[in-house]
Amino acid sequence: MILNIRNSICGKLLSIYIPLISISLLLLFTVLESRNIHKLNSELGTRLEKMVDIQGTALSTPVWNYDLDSIQAILLALSRNPEFHSAQVYDTDGLVLAELTSETSTTIEAALTRETAIKHNSFDRLETIGSVKVSFHDALISAEIRERLIFDGLVMVVTILVLSALTFLGANSYIGVPLKLLLESIQTEKQHKNRAAVNWTSNDELGAVVTAYNDLLQKQSAYEAAVKASELRAKRSEAQLTQAIETMSEGFALYDQDDKLVLCNSNYRNISAKRARIITLGSRFEDIIRELVYAGDFVGTEGHEEEFIRETYNSHKSLQERMILHLSNGTWLQYNHRQTPAREIVVLATDITPLKNQEREIRRAKEIADQANTAKSQFLANMSHELRTPLNAILGFSEIMKSELMGPLGSQHYKSYCQDIHSSGTHLLDLINDILDLSKIEAGAFELHDETVDLTQTARAAHKLVVGQSSSDHVPVTLNMTLDLPYVRADLRAVKQILLNLLSNAVKFTPQGGEVVLSAEENSDGSLSIAVKDTGIGIPSHELERILEPFIRADTPMTRAFEGTGLGLPLVKSLMEQHGGTLKLESKINKGTTATITFPANRVIKNEGNPIREGKSALTRV
Repeated sequence: MILNIRNSICGKLLSIYIPLISISLLLLFTVLESRNIHKLNSELGTRLEKMVDIQGTALSTPVWNYDLDSIQAILLALSRNPEFHSAQVYDTDGLVLAELTSETSTTIEAALTRETAIKHNSFDRLETIGSVKVSFHDALISAEIRERLIFDGLVMVVTILVLSALTFLGANSYIGVPLKLLLESIQTEKQHKNRAAVNWTSNDELGAVVTAYNDLLQKQSAYEAAVKASELRAKRSEAQLTQAIETMSEGFALYDQDDKLVLCNSNYRNISAKRARIITLGSRFEDIIRELVYAGDFVGTEGHEEEFIRETYNSHKSLQERMILHLSNGTWLQYNHRQTPAREIVVLATDITPLKNQEREIRRAKEIADQANTAKSQFLANMSHELRTPLNAILGFSEIMKSELMGPLGSQHYKSYCQDIHSSGTHLLDLINDILDLSKIEAGAFELHDETVDLTQTARAAHKLVVGQSSSDHVPVTLNMTLDLPYVRADLRAVKQILLNLLSNAVKFTPQGGEVVLSAEENSDGSLSIAVKDTGIGIPSHELERILEPFIRADTPMTRAFEGTGLGLPLVKSLMEQHGGTLKLESKINKGTTATITFPANRVIKNEGNPIREGKSALTRV
């Protein structure tokens, strides 16, 4: 087989080799000729310098004597130089005394010009009497350079041709021949299925390639026999895989990279039993969904079929883990998509109709429970409102009788009874108010009346109320708050109620000899926290979450000795949540409890522009 020289290895080597050699020779000749041109120009300049010096000396006497004929004669002698171009003689005023140009000056430009002063020794004093300027041309140098360039070019062309021929012959002998034999063997195997070894040996890389090729031919026959055996095993494995997939309770499908169905079981094909013909191998997922949608097999797609198809297809392509579809026959199917390493998509279709039915029953039960809870909240709110009116009358009359505003009661026992009636009524009114607030929050009817709240002043007010109670007589309550504490945007009544509940709880569950501390600090994220810490009986760790539910109290022998309804902490938690804040409890048995409320950063008002607080120090201990 004869290859075109341009497409052969030798031709490609020459296409690289010839330009490299040409560039190398060109650079070499350029360097050499540049040095030669520089040398010739230097020699021309040296000759011109000597000539000008000689002329300056020769013209000294004629110029002093103003002998123009002698000056002209000296210039004529200078013109005999083959490189002469022109010459001028000037007096001290710059006037031309004589000048001479060569016959070729009109066609050849001057290349070098030198000028020197003409000096004369008069009365033992050297005096400048004029100047002479001489110009040479470089026509002779240019001619010599052209001749050398022509000779160098011929040498370079001959050199390139000889080297190219030698390169071609060597490359063809050591590279072209073995490659040609390899190609012929490959073509023979391709056309006639007849493998023929290449008869070539050498100790270079091509010899190793030929040896490897011959070994490959021998191994290929063995590989083909192994492949045939593997194909038989693969067919048996495929049949086993198909049977295993067929036994799956879920629908199974495999889509290739072009999203065409390549494998599925009967459960997947029977998603729509009446239209099983739609789901065939080679069908695209989008086309299958489109036909099922327009056949009316999905619930709620009427009028927006294309939108449903687009959303379903996008979920399939994005490998959405759970895609749930509702069929018109009442069946609910959950599609799970997975991608194989070959970027194929595996689809599992699971019948979740029983689960959906169970969810529907749970939802109905929740709706009934929510309705009952709403009815309970409304009932408690109504009852609390109805109870507050007579309670206010009881509190008012008991206060009048206790104070004996209308006259003495007659017996000291009556006054004690009035005190008990007033205390019990106050406790009951507080309980009703807590129930009413919780009921409003649960019913969604609680409204915050936001204003700028000075937490330091509010804490002082709550502190003053708590320390005035009889329960705090033996428990010191310390208020530890800085004067530069930021303000917050909150409901003042709710904040005061939160602080009163936390302080009252801390005092109530702290035995004599203990201590309660209320402190506040700004957090790094801009939020503001207020902590009420006591050294009381503590709360078991397993009860911390439970006691935040309404009417739930910590069930320990120590807590049973104290009265309470279990509404304080749940109310604090609910009011803080209304503000977007949190309540956090930390406690250890017999070590005490720390209740921390935190207002978010968007409710904290920085100190800029806040008025300076007046009054006593923020550190108060009672």
